[in-house]
Amino acid sequence: MSINFSSLEIGRRALSASQLGINIAGQNIANVNTPGYSRQRVQLVDATNTDLSGRSVVSGVGIAGIQSFRNNFIQSRIQAETGIAGRLSSQRDALAPVESTLQGTDNSGLQNALSSFFGGFRDLEANPSSVPLRSIVAQKGANLANAFQATRRSLESIRSGTDGEIRSTVDEVNALSQKVADLNLQIHTSEGAGGEASGLRDQRGEYVNKLAELTGARSTVNTDGTVTLTIGEGRPIVSGDKAFTIQANNTPPLGLASLTIDGQGATFTDGKIAGLQSAITETTAQIDSLDSLAGAVVQRVNALHTGGTDLDGAPGVNFFDNTPPVNASNISVNASITGNPRLIVSSPLTQPGQSGTVAGAIAGLLTDPNTTAGTRTGSFSSIFGSMIAEAGEKISEADNGLETHAAILAQATAQRDAVSGVSLDEEAISLMQYQKSFEAAARFIKVADEMTQMILSLAQ
Repeated sequence: MSINFSSLEIGRRALSASQLGINIAGQNIANVNTPGYSRQRVQLVDATNTDLSGRSVVSGVGIAGIQSFRNNFIQSRIQAETGIAGRLSSQRDALAPVESTLQGTDNSGLQNALSSFFGGFRDLEANPSSVPLRSIVAQKGANLANAFQATRRSLESIRSGTDGEIRSTVDEVNALSQKVADLNLQIHTSEGAGGEASGLRDQRGEYVNKLAELTGARSTVNTDGTVTLTIGEGRPIVSGDKAFTIQANNTPPLGLASLTIDGQGATFTDGKIAGLQSAITETTAQIDSLDSLAGAVVQRVNALHTGGTDLDGAPGVNFFDNTPPVNASNISVNASITGNPRLIVSSPLTQPGQSGTVAGAIAGLLTDPNTTAGTRTGSFSSIFGSMIAEAGEKISEADNGLETHAAILAQATAQRDAVSGVSLDEEAISLMQYQKSFEAAARFIKVADEMTQMILSLAQ
């Protein structure tokens, strides 16, 4: 009498499959809060085999592998939106201090200094022979020059800080790129040998998302399990097990960072770096506008001031020092006027057909719409107001764009979680199913064993 032990083998395989299913469910539950984790499922197949006689032999259940739930299309959307959000967020944060610097406070700042300076000439117009009012005008002129210089120093400091942030971000990017390259090699080696690298893929996915936030990088999944990361117009920063180092080079005349890869310019269209670069461009434009405004103040005030006579009847001198190049960093009141306020002009206008005083004409420059400062035209007040408004508009644009893309990113993340995320309710059901399956398989083995023992006893 022959004994068929296939029932015991079927039971053993059922126990192994159920045990693995329980372990995978436990793995999912343990990683429910792990960033980037992709839920897993055991892939089971019918283990029916064919013997040498061509007959089907029942062998129970087989384990085909472990499936990780990922959707590359959704992941690409997340990377794209993460890069855009990174750019807008860094641009907004870097430009916020620029707006604050230009606005100043109620009692300080360049706007207040401009109003106070030209207001001083308005007071002098009402009492053109007053020496104390001339001293006040000289002091307000010095205050205006100091406000220009302080505003420019603040903007330069903001720009320098943003440049430093770019350099530190580049160091972070290079470190992350090397980690992705190392994981590429590990995944390729593991899966090439028939192993399972789901955890490594999840870890790499988190690094890739971070790189997308910093650089706007896009990933391409290759057939060998590796990913290629590219920036800008397709320049790779990771290819296979190789990471390409980004260099931050000092660029004259300001010494700001110029980014290159292998000696060629690196272009960033999205990500934190792109936002910081845009903020530096905007900050530099504001500094240039400030320089132009300071030069226009010097030029227009001096033109009127030298057209009259001082308190002693002598021809007027330049109110501001006009040694070129005049900009917001070096604007200053003429040392002669600082030492002798009697040199300040408040005489009648000498042009034919005009009435009023030079002091009144200078005071009117604050609202005179015929001033040109760089590419801006208007009054001193409106030109500086347009600079503040422009800074605020850039921040508002970034905020509005960030709000829009944050909603899109949240939607894409929800889609990703629906595919890859862990549901504790589903895992509880799965755990219960595998538990019952394990108990049933154990019961099956017990019955098969009893049958075998009975057969053996009958054969004795």
